[in-house]
Amino acid sequence: MKQVKAFGPQDLRFVEASVPVLATDEVLIDMKACGICGSDKWFWYVKEPTDYVAGHEVAGEVVAVGSDVSSLQVGDRVAVNNVKGCGTCEACLGGQFVRCPNGITHMGFGFSEQLAVPERNCLKLDNSVSDEVGALIFDNWGTPYSAIDRTMMKSGDYVLVIGCGPIGLAAIRLATVRGAIVIAVDPIAARLEMAKKQGAVVALSPDEANDEVLNDFTNNQGMTIVLECSGKPASYKLAYRALSIGGTLVSIGEGAKFEFHSSDWIHKHLTLIGSLYSTMEAGAQVQQLIVSGEIAPLAIVTHRFKLEEVPAQFGKVIEYSEGLLKSIVVR
Repeated sequence: MKQVKAFGPQDLRFVEASVPVLATDEVLIDMKACGICGSDKWFWYVKEPTDYVAGHEVAGEVVAVGSDVSSLQVGDRVAVNNVKGCGTCEACLGGQFVRCPNGITHMGFGFSEQLAVPERNCLKLDNSVSDEVGALIFDNWGTPYSAIDRTMMKSGDYVLVIGCGPIGLAAIRLATVRGAIVIAVDPIAARLEMAKKQGAVVALSPDEANDEVLNDFTNNQGMTIVLECSGKPASYKLAYRALSIGGTLVSIGEGAKFEFHSSDWIHKHLTLIGSLYSTMEAGAQVQQLIVSGEIAPLAIVTHRFKLEEVPAQFGKVIEYSEGLLKSIVVR
């Protein structure tokens, strides 16, 4: 089979590779679509050759099953939850691999023609759901869905989404589906335009998102919930200023380091929630929203690449060039 491997900084190659050998609880998937996530940037900057392959937003067809597989068969179309737990703890048995106390593994190898994944990480796709849409169920849409599901978001809530990359754009739409009134913040004009299409009532650059504007938007009530999707330190200062007394900050974007003053958060009675990726249940619920027509994941997709084109085109993804918002590798 073929796959894309990294041999050094900005050195990706389309090469021959061995077909994975299945464990007894695994299925072999013929990759049909794989979203490119912002966290895949590491693949572009490796210092030396690596055998690990990027790509974790996968949908495809089962072409072989391990001896212990019981719920899937050859020919099934599936979306893959990209986080693997131990498989035996209470959390894993409930499909909450992201909460496995024995440690989690971030699965990759989506930039391959075929990959092996545990049966328990697969969600059967509805016949009406395409492979491209299926690839976006767990990370791109399941991540913000799981985060929002941990809040008490309801119709009429004022919600601020900071960072309008693919995760933030999905968060905007999902919040809108719940009836929230959404304001979006991002420095990139193309993202702000898409944020409005996804349901944001107002879309602002960080410079425009000052206290006066936010207060006017909420009639001086403050934001009920802030969904931080950028992973930028400055976003937390904005979030604190914007939140109402008793508000909730949901931290989704990784990597931010900021100064935390407990008294500030205590005096405003704030709730802080951290949320990582998606559960199997959340993925199934996202699929139901797709089937019912309440969300349209492909609306934010601007670029598609063939697997063999990834080495030449991956730089566009890193640089967000040519108006790129979300890209998918297709076969």
